[in-house]
Amino acid sequence: MDRQIKDLMKQGLSRNEIFEQLKKQSGNQMRLAQKIATFEPGSSSTQTVLLNRVLIVLCLLQACFGIWVIHSNVVPMDEEFGWQGIVATFILTIFYFVGLFRMSFTGYASFMLFCITVVASYAYFFNHFPVVSIVGVLLAVAGGVLSYSVKVRLFPHMGFLDVRKDERGDYIFE
Repeated sequence: MDRQIKDLMKQGLSRNEIFEQLKKQSGNQMRLAQKIATFEPGSSSTQTVLLNRVLIVLCLLQACFGIWVIHSNVVPMDEEFGWQGIVATFILTIFYFVGLFRMSFTGYASFMLFCITVVASYAYFFNHFPVVSIVGVLLAVAGGVLSYSVKVRLFPHMGFLDVRKDERGDYIFE
């Protein structure tokens, strides 16, 4: 299957066209989508890899900022809950880091959803911590937008969270 994908990319076919041609041969559409996404010919490959590295750094920066916020604002009020939040943030960051590093569709989709949740939580606490909330919202929005743009470059044949099908069973592309 890898050789077919390489040959079709050398012929100049887009990812959507390759996905359409190979989806009947593949038993797992998600695995096929992942394989197509890992092949990136030409100079756009270096640009996507660079954007992915920036996204990984942004993910780590967002996690460090979140841990600092929890440590400085939540731990003094409720120590046990604060430390649980720090541990949860640390574990989630490891999972997101691995997903973004492997350039997996699930990593990008879950990180985008996480960024939406983080934006909502910082917006909720804006009245109590305005400067911290503004920085947190900016980091989360930047991470979500960058994650979405890299995901769209790597997975143009995928929907927001999965391969979508219409009522007839045909695949819908965004």
